[in-house]
Amino acid sequence: MNLITPFVPDQALSNPATPPVPPEFFTFQPPSYFASYCLPPDAILVGDCHLTRGDLTVIGGVAGCGKSRLLMSLAIAGKQGHGAEWMGLPVHAPFKTAILQAENGEVRLQRELQDITQQGHDLDGWLFLTPPPRYGLAFNSPDFRAQLRDWVAETAPGVLAIDPWNRCAMDDKAKDYRAVLDALFEILPEGPDKPAIVVVHHLRKQGGGESRKRGRDLLSELSGSYMIGSSSRVAFILEPATPAGDDDRVIFTCAKNNNGDMGAPTAWHRRNGLFDPCRDFDWGDWESEGVAKRRTIELEDLRAVFEGDARMIKKDLVKALEQRTGFSSSALYKVLQTGSPLAAHLTESGGYFTLNR
Repeated sequence: MNLITPFVPDQALSNPATPPVPPEFFTFQPPSYFASYCLPPDAILVGDCHLTRGDLTVIGGVAGCGKSRLLMSLAIAGKQGHGAEWMGLPVHAPFKTAILQAENGEVRLQRELQDITQQGHDLDGWLFLTPPPRYGLAFNSPDFRAQLRDWVAETAPGVLAIDPWNRCAMDDKAKDYRAVLDALFEILPEGPDKPAIVVVHHLRKQGGGESRKRGRDLLSELSGSYMIGSSSRVAFILEPATPAGDDDRVIFTCAKNNNGDMGAPTAWHRRNGLFDPCRDFDWGDWESEGVAKRRTIELEDLRAVFEGDARMIKKDLVKALEQRTGFSSSALYKVLQTGSPLAAHLTESGGYFTLNR
């Protein structure tokens, strides 16, 4: 059941003598209407439509790689405005940043913002943060949405960031994702002052030996339903350069840009609230690392494809494993045949497979 119920005005209640007039749900326009469309001033905030008012941008990454810090650096770039850069992308207009977040407490924020302030960045009036809300990111609550809608209308941030996405949706099903996305767009004001929406999201768990994805293929690494990737106009992926804990290098890739160029990946040193360019990064080594073809399918692969789905028919299970592992469907059918080591972790009933927990 959707969390959002569209509001349709009931004119008969306000004036019973007047026959109700149905609302205008849509209009059709000729090509000339769109060809002559004039983009509102300051609609594109960053890059080649990488951050645009009214559009959804997703930032995906594994835990601890610096996704929340990207939002801090975005707020700094927003205050600096035209002529500044954010992760190598030009900033076209000044904007305020609001971060509705549910993970970082006062201790983490104090340390991070104190370091940023000591570097000369006074963000009061430009950056707005929530401590983790008492009731969470409750987009299923009409009162929560109304309060957020009023705050956005009054403060007029250019960017409204949600961190993290998995604290918004009840489950990884498409209908749950769709409901929260509808709620997000419902709270946006009409007209040119609507903010860009930035959602921080996790990547799915990877199995051992899995080959590294590149460019557009990274879009499929977003955890959960395909809905978040397909609904976004832009998707960024932030990856650690290596698994080493003392390696502060990260790779920033645009995996999707519906309205502009994606651009090439860039390498950075992760700092506290800021990122410095990594100018001597060995891209040849990065491209060659981890491309060896995997030889086995593991229990972790089954756990990953069943995440968020209680059961699947065999055809869908094979398709999900094919996308995850790169094995052919014929090989996967053999791996899943009755009596195989992997099939021992599955139970079949009525044509549906479930993973033994």
